[in-house]
Order: sequence, then structure tokens, then C-alpha cells
Amino acid sequence: MLASLIVVFREALEAGLIVGIVLAATQGVAARLRWISAGLAAGAAGAALLAVFAGALSDAFDGAGQEVFTASVLAVAVVMLGWHVTWMSAHARELAAQMRAVGQDVKLGRRSLAALSIVVGLAVLREGAEVVLFLFGIAAGGGQTAASMAAGGLAGLVLAAGASFALYRGLTAIPLHRLFAVTNWLIIVLAAGMAGEAAAILHAADLIPGWGEQLWNTSFLVEDGGIAGRTLHALAGYSARPCGVQVATWLATFVALATLSRIVGGRRPAGRTARASAAAVMVSTIFLMAAPARAAEPVTVMFKQHRFYPDHLVVPAGQRFKLEVSNTDDTADEFESTDLNREKLVAPGGKAVLTIGPLDAGTYHFFGDFHSDTAQGVLEAK
Repeated sequence: MLASLIVVFREALEAGLIVGIVLAATQGVAARLRWISAGLAAGAAGAALLAVFAGALSDAFDGAGQEVFTASVLAVAVVMLGWHVTWMSAHARELAAQMRAVGQDVKLGRRSLAALSIVVGLAVLREGAEVVLFLFGIAAGGGQTAASMAAGGLAGLVLAAGASFALYRGLTAIPLHRLFAVTNWLIIVLAAGMAGEAAAILHAADLIPGWGEQLWNTSFLVEDGGIAGRTLHALAGYSARPCGVQVATWLATFVALATLSRIVGGRRPAGRTARASAAAVMVSTIFLMAAPARAAEPVTVMFKQHRFYPDHLVVPAGQRFKLEVSNTDDTADEFESTDLNREKLVAPGGKAVLTIGPLDAGTYHFFGDFHSDTAQGVLEAK
């Protein structure tokens, strides 16, 4: 029960925080619940479908199918959020005036709601697939009864919904004339985080260069795997050990959307703002033109009976390398390491390839996210 509670809470919280921001950003807009509910339902259905085809997805694009798919989902979400920011900057004053008129039908929200409905669906799709695979793995392994799994999952969902509702209520307590500005900035930060994460995922698949593996390490303040770290990750794309391209993309997206919002809102001369926005977009696309450095022959590790074999790997320090993770079990698992800033789902009978390094000399822990009590390992760089 505890395992299913923790996993469902953790994954649902990341999606729920996005839903809370979307609800606050559309407060008072007609039919918002219908659009958001449609996004939730579509995302849940897509997550179940994605879990069924997880193995085929992993094998696509030379083993980088998961990364390409996830980065694509994030890119679409960034576009939709950017659409909403632009639209809201143009119509916020009109919408606020209409919200003050009691009983007046709000018609301006429809286009923005379509964009945010897609964002909600993508958030649920992204997090829901892991929940489906995890619960299916527990059921197939006979580790828990159906009743305990259901109770744990429901409890995790309720806790996540409570945290998301608290965020929503906090945002709606903001005076109306400031609500749209606050939610617009939150959405800009949310979009920047998604863009930065997409860049980090593509780098982890060795598809784009990293511009430095770990610019800093703030895990002593907020660890990636904790509740605070995952909350900041969901809201702003926080990473305790970000790579260079992740930070550059975050900053470029933030500046581009913020300046575009100011152009549309008419609060700054368009020429100067357009130049700043163009410079930000240029920074965010330069990395696509650079050829990533390819790693050498892979180091291999295997999931077997929910353990790692071998559980101690030695790799050369200062060199990029590929780590090939195979899964001989009949349930899915996820290779994860907060030390390495990597996570990758591995389908039953499948394999996954991660590109890592160059690493400083030292030890780096990794674990199987779905069976973290038994699947533990250490990678030593020397």
C-alpha cells in the first residue's frame, strides 16, 4: 500500500500542480471545467495506451524513443503555454472587466482554454504512464493485494489533489486586478521549465550537446527526489544538477515569452523587445546546430528479479560513455539516479541506452524506481 501511495502521490502531484495553475489562470471563464476535464480524460486514456506500447516506444529512434517522445510532449506544452501567455496579455483587461459584470457570459476564454486543455492532457499523459506501469508491475508480481494497491493509489491521489487545490486557492486569493499578471508569470516559468527539461532529456539521449554536465549542485539545499524538489521541478523545471543546455534553454524561453508578453500587452516599445526576444530564441536554437559528441562502447547492467546485475560498475572518469540497461523481468522498471540526473523507463524484456558523462572521479548511486528497496547500485568513476 505504501509503495503505491508514494508513487501515485509523487506523479499525480506533478500533474496536479499544473492543473491548479491552469484553474487559477482561467478563473471566471465560461466552460473552463469542461475543457479542463476533457484534457484530464484524454491524458489518462493516452497514459494507459502509452503504457501498453512502452516497449515499442523504447526501441524507436535507436533506443531514444522515450526521450524523443517526452521532449516532443514538452515542446507541444511549451507552445500551448506560450499561446496562452500571448492571448492573455492581449485580453486580460477585457476579461477582467467582463468578470466584474455579474451574470455576463464570458466569451473571450475559448481559444486560451483550448491551449490549456492540451497542456493538462499532456501533463496527465506524461505522469500517468509511469503510474499505470508501476501499478501493473506490482499486480503482475503479486506483491500486494488489489485492495491495498487501490487504497494506496487512492490515498496518493487524494493527497496530490489536496496539495494542488491548496495552490489553486492560494492563487485565487490574489486580488482580481493582479491575478492575471501573477498566473501569466507562473505560466511563463512553467513553460521555461518544460523547455529546459526537454533540452536536458535530448542531451541525455546524446541527441544534442550538453554545454557542461553539471553547472552546479544544489542537492544539499533541495534534493531532486524529495517532495520539495519534485514540486519545484513541476513548477519551474528545477534540477539540482543542471547541464548547460538546460539552463540556456530555460533562460531563452523565459526571456522570449516575457518579452513577447510585453509586446502584445503594449507595455514596451516593440522594436527593442523584438530584438531581445529574437536574441533569446537564437540562444535556444544554437544547440540544435551543433553536433553532439558521441559516446564510446556501452557499459551494461541488467534488471533481474528486481535487482541490478552487476550492482557495482566502474567507468573511466572524464569520458562520456553509454550505459545499456536491460530488463529480464516480466514487469517494467525505471533506471533512475539523482546523482547522474538520469531516469529511463525499461519495459519488460526490453533495454534502454543512456549517455552519461564526462564524470568527475567519485561514486554515483542509481536505483530502480519501481523496486527501490531491492534494486540499488553504484557507479564508480576513476
